[in-house]
Amino acid sequence: MSILNASELNGIHYQPLAIDPALVDRANEIRNRVLQFRREEAKDWAEEIERTEQIPQALWKRMVELGFHKLTQPKQYGGEGLPLTLYFPILEEIAHCHGSIRMIFHAYNSIWRTVGQGTDAQQAHWLGKLVEEGALVAFALTEPDNGTGIDLRTTATYENGKYILNGRKHLITFAEEAAVLAVIAKMEGGAGRGGLTAFLVPQGRAGMKLEPMAHMMGDKGCSHAVITFENCEVGEDEVLGEIGEGYGVAVRGFLDQSRACIAQSAVGLAQEALDATLQFTRKRVTFGKAIASRQAVQMRLAEMQIAVQAARLLCLDAARKYDAGQDISLEASIAKANAIRMVGEVTDGALALFGGVGYCVGSPVERLYRDARSLWFEEGTAEMQKMTIADALVTNARRREREEKKNG
Repeated sequence: MSILNASELNGIHYQPLAIDPALVDRANEIRNRVLQFRREEAKDWAEEIERTEQIPQALWKRMVELGFHKLTQPKQYGGEGLPLTLYFPILEEIAHCHGSIRMIFHAYNSIWRTVGQGTDAQQAHWLGKLVEEGALVAFALTEPDNGTGIDLRTTATYENGKYILNGRKHLITFAEEAAVLAVIAKMEGGAGRGGLTAFLVPQGRAGMKLEPMAHMMGDKGCSHAVITFENCEVGEDEVLGEIGEGYGVAVRGFLDQSRACIAQSAVGLAQEALDATLQFTRKRVTFGKAIASRQAVQMRLAEMQIAVQAARLLCLDAARKYDAGQDISLEASIAKANAIRMVGEVTDGALALFGGVGYCVGSPVERLYRDARSLWFEEGTAEMQKMTIADALVTNARRREREEKKNG
């Protein structure tokens, strides 16, 4: 199966412009490799993760062995260099798998973009390790008492040529597995967005303590940690970006595209739930007829597919604009907010159509129902996305009004 060149993927022709045909062919090869992984390995890995509630080290190694850890990284550092329009169909396929498998895939291919905003030396060092060794970056923004906004309390104080970090982060995905953490902190005395700065803190740095958090409802095996900084020293060469530009590093440089990636992940999970439900309703017989022949069931299935397809198109819109170098803060928030609603409705519908057997542990939709809920929170809730959307609407309206007045 292919991604582009007039090949159809779930009803959409992914046909971006000005992409090297050789890169398109390469993306198709990778997608076929993902499909083979889904058919031959994913179920066994999922069963082991659910049983042990841990991601086996062998799975991390397998992801690297298959080359799934370097799909979007720049070619100059050994990555595949896939734009989002080519990466998203691949991400959608892996999102049919267990939630922790999707999380590994996303962590490798999205969070590196924090380091991607660093100096040439920072990129050469860390992206080289990511691609060559399968090293991982973790993103440390969220705090237990202050959310993810400009009210962060983790501080950075400049003393004698070093920055001293103090504070706490929590819900930091794969913090224990990461080789380096991109940490957002507030410069002492700083205020607002301009007070935030990003730092690269290698794993094991003195003054940084990691504590594992309780397992989550879904995405079993995916680890999260509380991170405490107590007089943790970082050098001037470990500042990521410029002093006072932490907001841009976090949001413009990483979160916007990551939100679109999470939305695309929701599309893959929802499509898997719909596929399983369609198969079940065609086989489930009541009163001598398959329930898929009943109009009420058909209407529910149709609504589910409409929701999935609409979400897929919103993700494609964000991907195309991102690849064109546009600011996608609005498009990414629209895609994410819609995906949160969509994946909830589709997995609700799947569970309803399966009935009581769907609620049983191990059913085709029970795990999907749990895993879907993690997507609600990754890179911001629906309410956060709506705030971004509303802010963009008001800002754009004011700008148009000023331009109209200026032009008479």
